[in-house]
Amino acid sequence: MNPFGARVTQLSFKRLPEEHADVMLRAGKLFLQSRSRRRPVPYLIGAVIFGIVCGVGIEAFRQFVLAPYFGINALPTIQVVAFEMLPVMLAIGAGAVIQREIVRRGRRKRLIAALAEYVMIDVDIYERGMETSIGGVFTYCSWQAFHDVKLEKNAITFFRDDALFSIPARAFKDRKEFEAQAREVVDLWKLAKSGRREAPAASAAPPLDLRGETRH
Repeated sequence: MNPFGARVTQLSFKRLPEEHADVMLRAGKLFLQSRSRRRPVPYLIGAVIFGIVCGVGIEAFRQFVLAPYFGINALPTIQVVAFEMLPVMLAIGAGAVIQREIVRRGRRKRLIAALAEYVMIDVDIYERGMETSIGGVFTYCSWQAFHDVKLEKNAITFFRDDALFSIPARAFKDRKEFEAQAREVVDLWKLAKSGRREAPAASAAPPLDLRGETRH
């Protein structure tokens, strides 16, 4: 008897390099971002103090350096300086955004080129968990191992602390079947997380390691 209970659905699909690259980049961004819950107030106070120090420093530079040593007493107001610098600041900001996008696209292109094409993925969804086969390597996981399962526009995405795995909508027969079965999967996960559905014993199956899914 399968420790994960009755099978709900069985899926097979080819992993496309483009989709897999997007999953990898998303996982990297998710796992590298800060998990801290620090309040922004200290940073706001620090920014205000920094602004005050800069203002006092500029005025001191004018009075004690520019005036006595260079004979410069009249300087444009801060408003004039700000408006004069505005185009420069906008240009710097636009350049940074463009450069970041160029780097992101280049990284994605190189990643796609390095990935194996059309790896077959088999997924069995059960009442208490799921089984996946990626390139012939089987992995197992109970629903409790996922901290979130989301029904997204074109995929069901499973989130773990160390992994990210997605089943694309194209793995289903049509859009209606995707939405119906995806909602059922999310409901099964919610039942398991709420404790209303008993999880299998820890020795029933090896833990799921989806890190291979995000590396290949």
